[in-house]
Amino acid sequence: MNNTIGGNLCHLRRRSGRTQAEVAKRAGASQAWICRIETGEANPTLASMRRIARALDVEVVDLLQRRREQECPA
Repeated sequence: MNNTIGGNLCHLRRRSGRTQAEVAKRAGASQAWICRIETGEANPTLASMRRIARALDVEVVDLLQRRREQECPA
């Protein structure tokens, strides 16, 4: 996946055991928007990344860092 933020979001979300809908609700967003970020169709703002990070109990940097385990199969 070429989309670092989306790949990390998907990886961290699955690692936390949360669904897109659960993350969306905790972040004050829609499930469709979370899906679009994961697939690289949307780019979150810094404020949005802060809300998503809080929803996943991680730091914003965790969404930004390129790492091997960012791959998240569909």
